[in-house]
Amino acid sequence: MEEKDVPARRAYDASGRRAAAEQRRLHVAEVAARLFAEHGWNGTTLALVAEEAGVSVELLTKTFGSKAGLFMAAFRTLGFGHRGGLQSAFADLRLADEPDLDARLDRFVEFVTATVVRMGPLVWVLGHGAEQDPVLRELVRGAHQGHAVMCAEVVHLLAAGEAAPDAVDEVYLLTRSETYLTLAQHRGWTPERYAAWLRRSLRTAIDGPPAGR
Repeated sequence: MEEKDVPARRAYDASGRRAAAEQRRLHVAEVAARLFAEHGWNGTTLALVAEEAGVSVELLTKTFGSKAGLFMAAFRTLGFGHRGGLQSAFADLRLADEPDLDARLDRFVEFVTATVVRMGPLVWVLGHGAEQDPVLRELVRGAHQGHAVMCAEVVHLLAAGEAAPDAVDEVYLLTRSETYLTLAQHRGWTPERYAAWLRRSLRTAIDGPPAGR
């Protein structure tokens, strides 16, 4: 019996479904960021986010795991957009590929300033939530550890010579959202003034004070 040609079965392409799921996840995180900023930790429920985002509560728990997971996704999305968390956003700067030390510093200062300004509306919510929710508290502890790792890499990339002894800890303090908010809310600083101060302070923190001081 003569065999007939059978059309090859087209391989299933899941890329479109993954892209749609990622877009939906980003949309939900953006909606959650707005609601957490408006209503705080206690006033923002999974049901409220689901209703505003046009999804089910079941999808929220499946995607984010818990209210704490949803908040951290919202927090990262507010600060870094589609780039994910701090580590991936920092890697996107590609500081190691920039040969000029001052240009590296400028790029990092711009990154930090933009991030802390965007994250500002949720910083107070983060503190309140971490006091009440042990899951969020653990997630925040992990985020702090990731921030410290980034600061160590920054010191390595921005040091003109041997870094000052406390460089990593000082860079950590300088680049916290709370530091920006203290200056902005209590002292009326603009993002531009913060950026100029941050640049000067980072250089001193990493390399130490100029000789003779």
